[in-house]
Amino acid sequence: MKFIGITLGFIFCFYAGAFWQKWQLLESGAVELTKPLTLQSSPDAIGELPKGTILYPYSSTGSIETFVIFVNSKNLDLLKLHTFEQRLTVVPIDGYSE
Repeated sequence: MKFIGITLGFIFCFYAGAFWQKWQLLESGAVELTKPLTLQSSPDAIGELPKGTILYPYSSTGSIETFVIFVNSKNLDLLKLHTFEQRLTVVPIDGYSE
């Protein structure tokens, strides 16, 4: 009986942590771009986020902060599945203002 209680406690804590993480992402102070932000993932791949885009804080390492944006699209034919060697890999794109 004690083992079942401990197991259920761990399961509850796991789901509570997952819920807390999702809530923190959506409820932590979102920021808005005050001017366009140039994005670059390689020397040839350059794009731009327009002024007014809402960014959600994801992580901070002191001098660099990582943000998340949500994109709506009906053009699903432009997407293909990408697999990484490590399942939870995140590949950030560099953003800068000229």
